[in-house]
Amino acid sequence: MIEFDTRLWRLLHRILLVLAVAVPALLLGLGPRPERSDSLLGLLAVLIVVVPVAVAVWRLPPRARRALRGLPRHRPLLTVTAVLLACVTVLVGWWALVNALFPGTLSPLALAFAATAVAGIVAGINRLTRLR
Repeated sequence: MIEFDTRLWRLLHRILLVLAVAVPALLLGLGPRPERSDSLLGLLAVLIVVVPVAVAVWRLPPRARRALRGLPRHRPLLTVTAVLLACVTVLVGWWALVNALFPGTLSPLALAFAATAVAGIVAGINRLTRLR
């Protein structure tokens, strides 16, 4: 799995960048009361995250896909970052669906913003520990 660590971290950093731009942009750009049509922006952000992950996992060799099950035990920072980014993606998708039905809430996006910040801190810790 070691040879695929770099590829997985690169993917997570790209996803973190997308979410670190998308979530604050949604929070700031929508104003105090988002409309139903604003849900499309949230769904677009989810698609921009989910498609590269699906393609990256699909392109991994079968032995690397099998080794993903052991990731929490062997690479805890990678796992924590991946779980946080998955939670952020789910929160943005949930907000988009709820906002399409009942417009006006920004609460899931505020939680997504906090989780994105924590994921950024964890990714930063990984960078610092890898440099040593």
